[in-house]
Amino acid sequence: MSTEVSYTQQGHIGYIRFASDDGINLLSVPIMASLEARLDEIEQSPNLRVLIITGEGRTFIAGADIDEMARASGDEGRAFSQRGQRFMNRLAHFKHAVTIAAINGSALGGGFELALACDLRVMAENALIGFPEVSLGLIPGWGGTQRAFALIGPARVRRMLLTGERINAKTAFEIGLANECVPLDQLMIRAEALAKGILANGPSAVRLAKHVLCAHEAAWLERGFAGEAECFGKAFINEESREGLRAFLEKRTPSWAASLG
Repeated sequence: MSTEVSYTQQGHIGYIRFASDDGINLLSVPIMASLEARLDEIEQSPNLRVLIITGEGRTFIAGADIDEMARASGDEGRAFSQRGQRFMNRLAHFKHAVTIAAINGSALGGGFELALACDLRVMAENALIGFPEVSLGLIPGWGGTQRAFALIGPARVRRMLLTGERINAKTAFEIGLANECVPLDQLMIRAEALAKGILANGPSAVRLAKHVLCAHEAAWLERGFAGEAECFGKAFINEESREGLRAFLEKRTPSWAASLG
């Protein structure tokens, strides 16, 4: 099922919502292009100051579109990573508004990377986040390794990347990946309350505060992004990732021995 992207605005607050017929929202290259077009449109709104991004159904964004990845040739891996990084950087450096990810359900892989690219994250208690890419013979490739490292440091990021474990909202809040952990029925209420707290402040001051933070991050993140894209490309061209992606689509356990030849 394809994922739809909608946008609405109420006063100074805008809302981007992901939705699909089966409730499992996926992030693909066409969806990234659609989101970029939305951001272009939003920049034309003089009144917008806060942008809340959320999902409908069981997921925020369950992850990247595995079928799309499996159909890509192995040598497209680095370009695929760089394409995703460009979009995530566009979102992270979005000058027009403060961005809040209201994480209603699972945000895994690319979905987690999108949430990390937002300024703030509010998680529903039922939500899960994580980097399951190693279970596919891959690594995160859209900036997630670097942004997670910036938030929680090397020890915790190593555990997430090497085990592929999923983290619940309570733990995410405790270690600094989420700003708030709330019951699902309070998710949008709390996200909007956070938005209103931002709106109570000077608009120029808020934008300048975001600018200086983004400028500081960009100074050291760029090199890390280049290394991430290179390593993602190496993983993507490997038979191991081909086996991992096939196994996921065929709903079976990967045979890593087979991928090693």
